Amino acid sequence: MPQAKTLAIDFTQEESVLQIYPQVPLLSSKDLSWQGIHLSYYRQPPHETLEYAPKQYLISIHLGQPVTLQQHWQEGNSTKEIQMYGDVSIYPTARSLKETWDADSEFLEIYLMPTLFSQAAGEFVDVDRLEILPQPSIRDPLIQQLGLSLKAELESAVSESSGRVGNRLFAESASTMLAVHLIRQYSSQESIIQDDPNKLPKYKLQVAIEYIQAHLSEDISLEALAQEVGMSMYHFSRLFKRSLGYSPYQYVLKCRVEQAKILLLQRQLNIADVAFTVGFSSQSHFTQHFKRFVGATPKQFLNQ
Repeated sequence: MPQAKTLAIDFTQEESVLQIYPQVPLLSSKDLSWQGIHLSYYRQPPHETLEYAPKQYLISIHLGQPVTLQQHWQEGNSTKEIQMYGDVSIYPTARSLKETWDADSEFLEIYLMPTLFSQAAGEFVDVDRLEILPQPSIRDPLIQQLGLSLKAELESAVSESSGRVGNRLFAESASTMLAVHLIRQYSSQESIIQDDPNKLPKYKLQVAIEYIQAHLSEDISLEALAQEVGMSMYHFSRLFKRSLGYSPYQYVLKCRVEQAKILLLQRQLNIADVAFTVGFSSQSHFTQHFKRFVGATPKQFLNQ
């Protein structure tokens, strides 16, 4: 009998996913402008997959009731684990396996594009020789926290009529952290990524700030900011936060809120128009972050 062909699965494409999963995701980032990362949230019935190999680096976070997960890898290794809420599994790209789970399964999958590792940390590691090792059913609080934060961001985005401005910067920041974390913790290659105690040179910090101010109403990306100052996304993010005390994502939100305060006090635009003018895609999103930074809602701020 001929051996079954291994399926190369592109998890960003639903028709590809349906080759191994019985149902499409309940939530997906496919319609958002996220770069380097894709997110899908599933509820799947008991199932046995065909043999497949991911085209992306895959991180799966179990979010439902306990299930028994069996994995059979191409090297002949097999595992059988009871997956509990929050358990994380890591799947390298192009490494084939088959899976079986014995009950309804609820899980979040994060797909990191291979190009992300070059953009995030190419100056620190030889990406061409990078090997992420498979990890079945581990506990990793950082991955769990980032995954749940990305899921919350995705849920907020799909509840709006259009993708929220700011999602892209948040997603790219989280994906950079995940890529570096995988290199540090789960790579066969000795990592030389070190925490840099220095700050951004003043001229590079000024370039980044001027870029943010000039594009405040747009969907600013971490990749674009890093390119402006000629650094990797990881290195830029670390030094930017050390320089200002805010991550790039937090700083952009802060700048938008400060600009909104000026426009509100001019009393020429209503609150919804102010929100859109400074780069928020909805009044509710604007109100949420305005209150976090100012301690009052926009309406309360105007009535003070």
